[in-house]
Amino acid sequence: MHKADDWTFRVPRHELAELILLKICGGSEPDDGQFAALDDAGWTAIEAIAVRTRTANLLHRHLRASTVAVPQHTALRLTDLYRRQSIYALEQKLVLGRIAALLDDKGIEHVALKGSALAYSLYDQPAMRPLRDLDILVPAERAVEAREWLLVNGFAPAPWAKSYGTEYNHQLPEIVCEQHGVTVEIHHRVFSRHWAGDSELTAMLLGTACPVTSSGHPIAYAAPLPNLLHLTVHATLHNCFDNGPLTIADIHRLWRHPDLDQKAAVKVADRLELRRSLDLLLALAREAGQIDIPAEIRPDVDRAGRFVPDALQAMFQVPAEADQRAMMRRLETGNAGSGPLGALQKAIHPTPQKLAELASTSAQDRLRWTGYPRWVLQRGRDYLASMTNPSLREAARRDARMLQWLRQETER
Repeated sequence: MHKADDWTFRVPRHELAELILLKICGGSEPDDGQFAALDDAGWTAIEAIAVRTRTANLLHRHLRASTVAVPQHTALRLTDLYRRQSIYALEQKLVLGRIAALLDDKGIEHVALKGSALAYSLYDQPAMRPLRDLDILVPAERAVEAREWLLVNGFAPAPWAKSYGTEYNHQLPEIVCEQHGVTVEIHHRVFSRHWAGDSELTAMLLGTACPVTSSGHPIAYAAPLPNLLHLTVHATLHNCFDNGPLTIADIHRLWRHPDLDQKAAVKVADRLELRRSLDLLLALAREAGQIDIPAEIRPDVDRAGRFVPDALQAMFQVPAEADQRAMMRRLETGNAGSGPLGALQKAIHPTPQKLAELASTSAQDRLRWTGYPRWVLQRGRDYLASMTNPSLREAARRDARMLQWLRQETER
């Protein structure tokens, strides 16, 4: 989520700025000449794009270690952001310890997912991998209990949270630690849509969690292999790369993790129907910087490389167009097995859960229909905006082709 008055979300794309950030995410060194080629608009763009893609602290660290002449106002803002996010990362770690202690008291199995397992172990400083929120996975049958237990122990529903249960999403409505203002999401499965590998990867994440003592209590972090696969499905099938280039920095660090068995990761990705997704992420990581690709999978990574430009375009897309682009993409691809007709039906008929979100009630409550006028207004606005934007429609078509390939609906 972002504020409507956030200036960084209004700045348009900038090819050179994106190239520099891509190289920084890949651990490679942008040429000083590339920074020198940035004019005032270019420096504004690189700062804005870095902030909205959560790569600003990687940029800050790179600039501090370089001899690049940075505009003073940009340097001051990046330094201030890094300081604030460093403090917030410490608060998040304290909250992680608190959650772990509370869930252990109830005997509820749990594991901290994705960024949490990376920020506090694979980055030099946690702020270099900023977290929007803390994602905690628990067994599905205890998810509601876990959330309710936290709510009576120092947490409160987030002001923006909707009302729904485990039937709707892969996570429950957000809660906030009242003392530190840290947002927490209780997950009960990995993926919000149909995916055959969901239950196996969920069980793997819980069953291989790595306890690390922090903040006075052991915190269970996701192990490298299942965390790599979770990041893979999240970035590709779930978000179609619109979660940004920070994923590339994650993949670079995870792929060379000393405890990661690369051959086992490839084997499990095959079994979970994630192999093409992993191949494409590795192709993206190779585009950004040096990464070791085993010879036996190199041909597949090479073939996946044809989608690298489309994935990068999605990673750096303008935030204002994200909802419209996602809508057009769904119309192009449909849901799994439903085809374009099924997608069109979804586009013009809201689910009970979506209405419940807008009406702040449950999917079973008839009052959910009070959210229908708002839904129609939003959907109509997005549809008209997308239909009158040829470049957005073409981008959605490219997304759709890429997703169909990732889902193995088209040949290699």
